[in-house]
Amino acid sequence: MPEWKKTNSLFLQEWWWKAVCPEESFRLLETGKGSFWPMAKIRRLGVFHVYAMPSLTQHAGPYLPEREDFMNLLERIPDSWQLHLNVGFKLDAGEILAAERRGLRVKERHSQRIEDLSDLERVFAAFKPARQRQIRKAERLLSVRQDDDIEQLIRLQAETFRRQGKRSPYPPRTVRRLYEAVMRHDAGRLITLVDASGTVMACGLFVHDDTTCYSLTHGFHKTSHDTGAGSLLQWEGIRLAASRKLVFDFEGSDIESIKRFNLSFGATTGTYSKIERATTFFRFLERLRAIF
Repeated sequence: MPEWKKTNSLFLQEWWWKAVCPEESFRLLETGKGSFWPMAKIRRLGVFHVYAMPSLTQHAGPYLPEREDFMNLLERIPDSWQLHLNVGFKLDAGEILAAERRGLRVKERHSQRIEDLSDLERVFAAFKPARQRQIRKAERLLSVRQDDDIEQLIRLQAETFRRQGKRSPYPPRTVRRLYEAVMRHDAGRLITLVDASGTVMACGLFVHDDTTCYSLTHGFHKTSHDTGAGSLLQWEGIRLAASRKLVFDFEGSDIESIKRFNLSFGATTGTYSKIERATTFFRFLERLRAIF
């Protein structure tokens, strides 16, 4: 087992990676200066290994006591590794150039956040009027239940993706294991919304470290839109973040409808980087596999 350094970032905790990713399927790149970069192997194709973030993990780091050590970590990535990695910050021009010299492509990704939650009345006043109305409506129709029934979230996740014609990308076993680890480390809360009949309309897992509360994953009943459950669920997450004096991160998206929803809470957009490598030969092998 590689040596993990102590860091405040939730997504760089050893216990987090053990929960979301079997030990034998990830690597930890290190330098002599204390930097490290965990990467999960999601599959292998011939001589190529594909590394990315594990399920339910916003980014894979890296952890850098000294920012300039990022270049040293780049040099430790084998040329045969195909990568799809979110970086926990925005690369500068020099770092982008160094990545491109290694055959890596750098893209910008975006996240929506509310930085200052010191005055919740002011925060709520910054919401779009339609979002305020949805929350007030939901508060009349729904009750907040804080329990430990992770199976409700797993069920609603599956139902939500099924309505979109997709399978849930989150294996139930991983969700259970992560939830147990989060509770054990006092690093989050499961929030459940129920209607007057006791039917669960929405369920969400919110996780946090010392600086930020993340809206990690949710599931919704098929009629939840009629009750405003999605808006109230995020508002409860924001209130959780405020109670701990944290920043609230929506785990933003570049999907336009999701981005509009997040921004309607008065959030601002931040930028981070994504590093990719998929060589021409690797793409050729992928096409062959799809054919045969």
